[in-house]
Amino acid sequence: MKKINRPFKDFMGSIDNMTIARKTSLLFLIMVVGMLFIGSFAHMSLNRIKGDFDILYDKRMVPVIRLEKIKDIYTVNILDTLRDIESSHISVNDGESIILLAQELIRRDWSEYKTSLSINETDWMVDMAQSVRLINLENKKKTKSLEDDMIHSIEQKIRKIDTILVDIFNMFGRNHTGDAFVRLQDDLYPSVNSINIHLTQLISLNLEVASSGKQRTEAVYENTFEWIVAATIGTIAIAALLATVILQNIRLLHGQLARMVDAKTKELQDLNSALEDKIALEVEQSRQKDQIMFRQSRLAAMGEMVGNIAHQWRQPLNAIVLIIQSFQMKQMLGKLDDKFIDSQVDEGIKLATSMSRTIDDFRNFFKPNKIEENFSAKRTIQESIDLVQHYYEKQDIKMNLICEEDFETLGYPNEFSQVMMNLFSNSKDVLQDRENQERNIEIIVKLESESKRGEILVIDNGGGVPVEVIDRMFDPYFTTKHQSSGTGIGLYMSKEIIEKQMHGSIEVENISHKFFEDKEVYEKCACIKILMPINEKEKG
Repeated sequence: MKKINRPFKDFMGSIDNMTIARKTSLLFLIMVVGMLFIGSFAHMSLNRIKGDFDILYDKRMVPVIRLEKIKDIYTVNILDTLRDIESSHISVNDGESIILLAQELIRRDWSEYKTSLSINETDWMVDMAQSVRLINLENKKKTKSLEDDMIHSIEQKIRKIDTILVDIFNMFGRNHTGDAFVRLQDDLYPSVNSINIHLTQLISLNLEVASSGKQRTEAVYENTFEWIVAATIGTIAIAALLATVILQNIRLLHGQLARMVDAKTKELQDLNSALEDKIALEVEQSRQKDQIMFRQSRLAAMGEMVGNIAHQWRQPLNAIVLIIQSFQMKQMLGKLDDKFIDSQVDEGIKLATSMSRTIDDFRNFFKPNKIEENFSAKRTIQESIDLVQHYYEKQDIKMNLICEEDFETLGYPNEFSQVMMNLFSNSKDVLQDRENQERNIEIIVKLESESKRGEILVIDNGGGVPVEVIDRMFDPYFTTKHQSSGTGIGLYMSKEIIEKQMHGSIEVENISHKFFEDKEVYEKCACIKILMPINEKEKG
């Protein structure tokens, strides 16, 4: 018992050492081989059934029919024809023609019968059954010998009957009619009856052989069925055994994976907890960084505004100095009177009021908005232009606002003004490098046709944005200026204000544009496009 179990244990051990992929492949191979084996035997059994039917029909049933036909020919075509001649119902010549045709039919049927004997009744399954003694070879040999003897006797009687018929018709030809009928009665009738008896015996023998062939085939079929059942049970048993092993391995692997997942999950939870703290710290640092950048952007804009204030105050201050000097000159000349004093005082008050209004305009620009409000895009942009236009004119830069259709949006107007100032400043820096050429900045306000959003285009003829930097225009700290004149945060903060605070979008592209309607020349320009949501009330 131990000797039997040891190979089985070794086999199971070798299966356990396989990977799941190899075990699955082995299971699939076993099932395929088993199905092929079962299918092959089923196919062979069906072919054997068909072969048995064909053999039974071609070698046994058809020959039996031919033997019956030969009997009928002897009885009907030959004997009845001779009787008709004897009773003078037909002439001798007609009877001879009928009998010659009957003999030809007999020879043909007999030849076909002998040909059918050459059909092989066995196949490889029958040969295998013979080799294992499932079929009795001695009985088969006896049947074959008896069949050969009967065939030999029938062939002798056929030749004898043919000889008798020749003699009878020779007698009819010599007008020995009496002798012919005597030969008919004494020799032909007994010979025909005898050959019919032998034919009947041969028919019976064929039927017996057919019956034994059926029994033989049934024996092969029974063994084939047993093999198919055994193969099916074996395949199912091996497949079930291997499937059980695979399922056990899958359960073990599932348990290992579950433990690994639990461990990794705990690690991830710990990592997530640490990451949340790090993310909170990074977010706070990023917020502080943005605030610093925003302050830097506003300080940079404030520096430029201080320059604008200086330019706008220079002329009024000169005028005030001249008014003060005029008092001194009039006093020296002795022409200082009340009328002169009143006129100069009025002029000085006007200049001071203008300078005060300039301070108020710039102070409102730097005052941050705390609450969102609806504002007109055209009016806010025009106010931004007014703050810088005087200074830009000193730089020979022409600014032109074109409003095709104004719109209102919800947001922070001062921050939006800062965006526009950043865009103007960026265009101014580019245009200052263009010598002996016109310098133009055009601002277009309209409604976008597709999305029905407000669209603002800031276009300058500075030659466009280089292709290698156009995708980085709004990156933080990216600048094409020298470090002493650019920080790289103006456009970045503009993008932050438009997209995060005012829910719009901003992008840059190079276009061909014609400034002023009376000009025909298109220039390569940089275009910054801002899309803003329109206030719902304004849309209604």
